[in-house]
Amino acid sequence: MTQLSSYDSILVAENFDTTNTNADKSCLYYKGKPLLAFGQNINLFDTTFSFRYDPNGSYQNFHRQGITDYLSLDDFYSTKLSTGTIDGAMYFTTDKQKRIFKLNISFNIDAELVDTSGMEIMNYLHDKYFPCLPPDFKGKQVFELTHKNFVEQFRLYPSPDSADVEHGFKPHWSLDYSLRPTKKNGL
Repeated sequence: MTQLSSYDSILVAENFDTTNTNADKSCLYYKGKPLLAFGQNINLFDTTFSFRYDPNGSYQNFHRQGITDYLSLDDFYSTKLSTGTIDGAMYFTTDKQKRIFKLNISFNIDAELVDTSGMEIMNYLHDKYFPCLPPDFKGKQVFELTHKNFVEQFRLYPSPDSADVEHGFKPHWSLDYSLRPTKKNGL
């Protein structure tokens, strides 16, 4: 039995198929177009999309071995609407060839989603970021979109326990989005 390197072990644990070259585009949009295809090289991002190395990422200790964590706080994923604000932070990880094999976004939504303001926020999330979100997503609060080689997961939930008015925190909603492989690695 062959011993895997720590680099290969990570890719196997993450189920990243390194032999896959034709992944579908994700539902995540950036300026009117899909931001990425799963397994895409980060050099193919829109040149205006901003991101940087994340020294606090999941694989920070494996950077020298080829696994790199990134963080994006690109202004496109944050906005102020008449009924509230949306602030997004994106975290993604690449292999030695700079192919994305893991991606998570957390959106903090500073708005009440139970009335008409929720309609504006949900429409904005659908129209600008995720055109695949179904019309009943706000009610279901969970959605999964399965592709041939990856799955996109959405979870919307209230965060009432975050209320600490003395320190500037108040109840809000969160939308978590993740993109993960579905197949075993081709190693």
